[in-house]
Amino acid sequence: MKKKVLIILFLTSLISLCLIMTLMIYNNKKEFKMHKRYDEIKENVKKGVEWQLRANYPKCPIGDKYEKKRSSHSNSSYLINQGFIKKEDLLDIDGISYCDVYVETYTYFKDSLDQQNNCEVNYKIYLKCANYEDKGYLNWG
Repeated sequence: MKKKVLIILFLTSLISLCLIMTLMIYNNKKEFKMHKRYDEIKENVKKGVEWQLRANYPKCPIGDKYEKKRSSHSNSSYLINQGFIKKEDLLDIDGISYCDVYVETYTYFKDSLDQQNNCEVNYKIYLKCANYEDKGYLNWG
């Protein structure tokens, strides 16, 4: 009788352990897929922002250092309306909703009257999706 109880307890705990491990693996895969998509969105936005900055400041080196100097802002609506990114690039992992971005641009000019030479442009991208939000994101809308 004791052997049957021990065998049943062992099998129950083994099945429970397998179930827990399966759920953990599934959750990790889902989390990985989610972060991968958010990284893709940030990369698409990065390309669009750098395209915009190269158009506005053609002779300035562009970096992604976070240094507050003189700043301006843009968001996903502006980048889409100006043609720097496509709305589809911001599609969230659920395939229905879209993410939003807030971009801070920091510029430094050695001579404030000459904004094409001796300058530096940096930016910081903040992403907000249905289940994700970067710290520092501001909603313009």
